[in-house]
Amino acid sequence: WLSSQGLPGTEGSSYTLMRFGPARAFALGARGFASRPPAVLSIQSHVCYGAAGNSAAVFPMRRLGVEVWPVNTVQFSNHTQYAEGWEGLPTPTEQIGLLAKGIERIGALGRCSAILSGYLGTEEQGGAVLDVVRRVKAANPAALYCCDPASAASADVLCPNVLELGVMTRSEPDTPQAVVRAARALLGAGSARLVLVKHLAHAGLSPDDSFEMLLVGHEEAWHIATPLLPFGRPPVGVGDLTSALFLVGLLQVDCTLPTAPAAGGVYHSSPHAMLPPPGPVPLFGLLQGRSPKAALEHTAGAYFEVMRATSEAEEYELQLVAESSRDWPRLAEIGRDWAGLAERPEENESPRMTGPHTVSSRFTASTVNRSPRKTG
Repeated sequence: WLSSQGLPGTEGSSYTLMRFGPARAFALGARGFASRPPAVLSIQSHVCYGAAGNSAAVFPMRRLGVEVWPVNTVQFSNHTQYAEGWEGLPTPTEQIGLLAKGIERIGALGRCSAILSGYLGTEEQGGAVLDVVRRVKAANPAALYCCDPASAASADVLCPNVLELGVMTRSEPDTPQAVVRAARALLGAGSARLVLVKHLAHAGLSPDDSFEMLLVGHEEAWHIATPLLPFGRPPVGVGDLTSALFLVGLLQVDCTLPTAPAAGGVYHSSPHAMLPPPGPVPLFGLLQGRSPKAALEHTAGAYFEVMRATSEAEEYELQLVAESSRDWPRLAEIGRDWAGLAERPEENESPRMTGPHTVSSRFTASTVNRSPRKTG
């Protein structure tokens, strides 16, 4: 399908089946990581009501087995897109650094696996966040810095949407190929090793009926899409959710060992192959986690289930708790490409955000090109 859209090097899709008892799935949760669960220092906004910033990111990350240390840049009554307004104040800039110093003083800062930064309450907070990043990386040089919105040249992973990408590169990308070129310009200008463009919008292949993301590295780029669901008012906090899910996907170790492919290229995993976990996939040569492509698929599947729960409830705020409570501990079929599902959605089982260490996903990422430096 992607080849028909003129994107070279696209591949066919396959999906994985994982079937284990709920108790076993829950017990294996902590074994989804190489040693102890990773810890994420999440520096972004907080709202008392609804889901935006840390209020959209902390619960999903914890539910997936990650320790989260939230540092709130603002405390607002609700997110800022309500016509009625909001109440609350930014966090004093100096408090951001003080909280990191306190964690360092008790000897815990070296356990931080990643920093996730998002909405800032003031311009001055940007410098404080970068100071925290430097402090964390001094304590743990392997720690990742995932920046959303993408504003820091020192980030390892940047998570802009297509409009932010255009502002940062002084361009107007309007096709997937143009997005890849703009993302590679960011990669060449700083220390980042991955750029996740969280919403392609008008630059996507099918902006009227799909939510599309593009993940770009120095050597490869991956495109993924999910159905665009109907909303009276599009929810806020979607970008905060997807950045958090993607970071968790990078930090997690895939604890399934695929056996030989069955007929039709469908892979099955065996529950007997789960202990011990397989050799982890090196992440940037520093951390141990999923491959970037697998992390992208993980993100798309979880995003879609949350959005579906929100759409079905006809709510403006993301329904994170409602989605996670439906059948969380069950591992289900994962990874089908959505184009087939869109034709007969009622005939397919609905995978959910399942287990404390994995998220089921039916969406498969396709390689945009394998020789980006030659083809652009």
